[in-house]
Amino acid sequence: PDYSLIILGHSLGGGVAAVLAAMWSRRFPGRVKSYGYGNPCVFPLEWCRSPSLSTHSDKVIHECNNIVSVIGEGDPFSRISLGHLADISKALSLLCRDKGFRDEVLKRTDLINSADSIDVTDRDYVWLVNAMAFLRNEMIAEKLFPPGHIYVMSGSLLEFNAKTRANISMIQKVEANRFKELQLHARMFDLTLHIPARYESVLQRLSKSND
Repeated sequence: PDYSLIILGHSLGGGVAAVLAAMWSRRFPGRVKSYGYGNPCVFPLEWCRSPSLSTHSDKVIHECNNIVSVIGEGDPFSRISLGHLADISKALSLLCRDKGFRDEVLKRTDLINSADSIDVTDRDYVWLVNAMAFLRNEMIAEKLFPPGHIYVMSGSLLEFNAKTRANISMIQKVEANRFKELQLHARMFDLTLHIPARYESVLQRLSKSND
């Protein structure tokens, strides 16, 4: 048969759709595509960088060009894999063990994050950049990333800042490396950024803006 297959899914369904499209792309070249919304991290970074995806066996080669992930800005599941959790656990462990280092971080960031925030000085900025570089050198666990070609949606429906309430929505293609680290903030596990209704609303707004 000459039929083509398009697999759609959200969240876990989107991840499964991507894995199936990768598995079946060799058997049905050019005839299987997947589109996922709010996809979890299911591919290693080297799969996301190259149009050719290979497993540990040279006998199995998949194509990545048939897989699209649409991610809402701030969606917590786009930055969570065992490797991400291992890295943040190691960084927190280092901060817990080294009281001097921890206290220095808190001292240099306390005023920046306070209600009466001030601009960081050049000296503090350099110190904090070096501190982050030190932590990143220890955060080397193997991670998974959202699969295939990744598009990030952003706009007022995905933000909680009162200053950005205008009806603005955007979508842009990004590299997988954008999702290599957990972002620590008060809403980092806000599941309302992951629900299907949020994605549907942003997609409808983007569709209307292109009419």
